[in-house]
Amino acid sequence: MDKRFLQTMLICFAISFIYMDWIRPPSSSMTEDPAKVGTNATQPAAETPGTPVVDGSLSQAPDPTAVDSPTELLEEELFSLSNEVLVVELSSRGAALTHAILPEYREEVGSEDPLHLISPALKSGIALELQVPSLGVDLAEKIWQVVESTDNSVTFRTGLPAGRSVIRSYSLPIEGYELLTSVTFEGDWPSATDIRYELLGAERIRYDVSGRAAAYPNQWVAATRTRDGQIGEVDHQEVEAIESGEIRRDGIAWVGLESNYFAQVIRPLAATQDSPAPALGLLAVGVRPGERTAEFEALASDGIDGRPLQGWPLQIGYRRKIESATPHEYAVFLGPKSPVVLDQHGSWSATKLIDYGFFGWLVSPFLWLLRTFDGLVGSWGLSIVLLTFCIRGVLHPVNKKNQRQMQIQQQGMARLKPQMDEIKERYKNDAPKQQRKIQELFKSEGVNPAAMFGGCLFIFLQLPIWLALINTFTIAIELRQASFLWIDDLTRPDMLAMMPFSLPFLGNFFNLLPILYVIVTLVNQKMMPQSEDPQAQAQQKMMSFMMIAFGFIFYSFAAGLMVYFITSALIGIFEQKMIRRDLRAAGILPATGTSGGESATVGSTDPLRGPAGPGSGGHGSAGHGSKGPGRPGKGKVSHR
Repeated sequence: MDKRFLQTMLICFAISFIYMDWIRPPSSSMTEDPAKVGTNATQPAAETPGTPVVDGSLSQAPDPTAVDSPTELLEEELFSLSNEVLVVELSSRGAALTHAILPEYREEVGSEDPLHLISPALKSGIALELQVPSLGVDLAEKIWQVVESTDNSVTFRTGLPAGRSVIRSYSLPIEGYELLTSVTFEGDWPSATDIRYELLGAERIRYDVSGRAAAYPNQWVAATRTRDGQIGEVDHQEVEAIESGEIRRDGIAWVGLESNYFAQVIRPLAATQDSPAPALGLLAVGVRPGERTAEFEALASDGIDGRPLQGWPLQIGYRRKIESATPHEYAVFLGPKSPVVLDQHGSWSATKLIDYGFFGWLVSPFLWLLRTFDGLVGSWGLSIVLLTFCIRGVLHPVNKKNQRQMQIQQQGMARLKPQMDEIKERYKNDAPKQQRKIQELFKSEGVNPAAMFGGCLFIFLQLPIWLALINTFTIAIELRQASFLWIDDLTRPDMLAMMPFSLPFLGNFFNLLPILYVIVTLVNQKMMPQSEDPQAQAQQKMMSFMMIAFGFIFYSFAAGLMVYFITSALIGIFEQKMIRRDLRAAGILPATGTSGGESATVGSTDPLRGPAGPGSGGHGSAGHGSKGPGRPGKGKVSHR
């Protein structure tokens, strides 16, 4: 081979090698090394931070024009919208709700501060928080741009990768407790992929305390929608740790957090006026058992500035599919659980927010009577007194009948006492036969010992009334901070004065009403004729101790409930005098001053104790064997 040809081939190969590796620019399909080519190098779209692949639908290259400019440093802005009954504060951080204030209500008795339903002081977090979990971007921490702002509305916008953006708008009508908000997703959001967003409410709302504890702290509530579009079952659940960290349900019409007097409710609105509001998927997000337990228990006990807070945080809202360019509208109720207010929202059955409990069939008429009386006398305390007269008036015929039966049977027992003693002596070694003979004697003489316990039956019949009244004074927002005499709030203990020390189970407030109740019931009992029968005397002593025990039990009860009990006990004293007079007129009780005296077992009809001595027999009739109306007494019992 020619030497020069070989040299020429070597030179051409060297030139080709130098050109291919050092001079020719790399192919566009190759990845550049940012360390070699400078700081303006970009990564492929599939590796763009903050844009993970979701079924391949979000792997497009980002459009820099659609994302908030990195050189523009946005600062957080606050916007206040208000009407006469509601003030809300919105933040551009997360385009969310930070405060909700009810100017017509007060934080405490005598305070000028309006009630804060949602606020950082309550550790409410941010309400109406919006998230798209599949994006990997925390929308609640982003500073959103303010698109438009007026006196009663504000609109926010934030850009996202791949030419997408989210627009959120808020408006507050000139009246009412509902804030209107909408969410719109702009850009290419593939409908073939199940991409969803979450809209959640506050973690806590304000609730009132009763004495040392809350009537009940925050609860969460969810209403289902039936197939015909009506509001179905409304579920009230206690806020607590959630085993899986979240709860999901379908077919939900509205959701919210509630306390005994206030509520935050989020409900979707219909796309058009003629179409029904959609039923969505509920999402309740909380903490799992064991997570930050000490912190949440401290909030429930000590709280902030002495005010206990709901321990476990819980955000409740919706998980809903994204529909590109389709506004999703919501109404957010932030207000009192007042029937007058809730009646104005009949389209979504807002009155079902009020849980009247198992005895709601009694609570409703009680509340109606209280409101009627308040309209007449202008005092909730006097309304409670009038309600007590109504209840005692309805129960008077039952009480009178029970007292009559008790007296007749007690006198019959006294009449048969000699024969019963003879049977007991004759068959003292044969207890079964003794009992059988005594029962035969009762049957032949028409005596029923069980009827002597009519007073206990009367108390049993009143149990639903007492439970309904407890619930009434718990949920009636009209009684909140309503004053009467020295009482500042009928839904709390009367708290006449603060003691310089704290007593176990009682606290450091001196409550006068429970003590007055014990005194009235003991005086009522002492006014009853005292029996000479040892068993009856033991029962009367036991009742005295029970009254003192009830004083401790009722010490932290609502003052309104204690007003009812005291009034009922006072009415019982006069009611007993009326019943005795009628029984004397009927010849069932001996006239005053006659031998034998009155029976001591008429018993008090005080709402929380039974007759003075049920089943003991009167001290005159039982002790002396006096004859009452009915069959004449027999000296001996005949044995067949």
